[in-house]
Amino acid sequence: MENSLFEDFSKHSAQDWMAQLEKDLKGQPTDSLLWKTGGVKGKPFYTAEDLDFERFDYTHFSQNTALLGDRFWVNYQPVEVVHESEANKEALNALAGGASGILFELSETPDYQVLLKDIELKYCHVAFHFERQNLAQTLVEKYREYLKAKNIPLEETNGFIHGPGAPLLSTGPKLLMAMMNSESDTPLNLALTIGRLIDRVDTLTEQGHGVEDCLRQAVLQVRLSNDFFLEIAKLRALRRLFSTVATGYGHESASPTLVAEAGPWTGEEADPHSFLLHATTQAMSAVIGGVDALLVRPFYNVFPSKKSLAQRIARNISTILSEESYLNKMVDPAAGSYYIEHLTEELFHQSFNILQQIEQEGGVSNLDLTSFQPKTSR
Repeated sequence: MENSLFEDFSKHSAQDWMAQLEKDLKGQPTDSLLWKTGGVKGKPFYTAEDLDFERFDYTHFSQNTALLGDRFWVNYQPVEVVHESEANKEALNALAGGASGILFELSETPDYQVLLKDIELKYCHVAFHFERQNLAQTLVEKYREYLKAKNIPLEETNGFIHGPGAPLLSTGPKLLMAMMNSESDTPLNLALTIGRLIDRVDTLTEQGHGVEDCLRQAVLQVRLSNDFFLEIAKLRALRRLFSTVATGYGHESASPTLVAEAGPWTGEEADPHSFLLHATTQAMSAVIGGVDALLVRPFYNVFPSKKSLAQRIARNISTILSEESYLNKMVDPAAGSYYIEHLTEELFHQSFNILQQIEQEGGVSNLDLTSFQPKTSR
């Protein structure tokens, strides 16, 4: 095509759009269309005039795409470990059915010989989550012993560890350092998440770890909500916040592993199958937002007597987004969207301002949230 199709359309300024909006409202004030979501205020529409292109920061995606294609994210399935043999069978079925990662939820140190039987650790991601105190050291030591017995180098394994007292490993599974819930005040929640990360990094460096290792091995987990565009912008802002903090530490090339979780599906719904729509929307926002891993909780309450079906449908959401919606073919689908780019900028600047206030108070560990009054003005 020698000529661009856009040449057939005249350009319109923000004033032109506002004039048309006032005409369509027929006397109603345009202020009635102002909105607020997640602690951020916005306008009825956005144009290129709202963006400062000289300050754009495309650090939303940091993967090396040469090997895995345009996009790759780990499709995790959670597996609760009650009996190792049953959990092993469940994990193998998940991997055979499209999962590329397993999150084992543990209450005690497992027998790895049984739990990981026939699982090719070099070719999938295996993560461990536990909440019991004093479990971390034994769990990691036994895992290392298992890998040594199988002649599998630790650096050739993937995944993450999440639990109280979980150690930082220089290679292999990474360390989940901070979790972000779906709270209403998104700038404050973003700031608290990065603040918890800073506290964890400072603690680890006091224990003798290098800052570079801490940042390179950092995992941040985000629990998703149904606010589609806000979730996209939130994840993009979170990665940019991390990049800013890493630069402050002198390691501007460091990038976190972002893990997004949809669910669990325990609320009351008139139609429980609507959880499937919620999960798909949340998963899509996570992928567009640039996550490195996605975990969709199985729909056990929707299919209470069909456990494998509840798992398969949840697991297939990520597969469909990749293989049928082709979201793995574009690195940053949201790039250039005036609204999402503006929302990302607002979230970043407001949360960074709050983060600076938190650090002036001595960090998250010394913060009294009941009396803390953040100032979010730019």
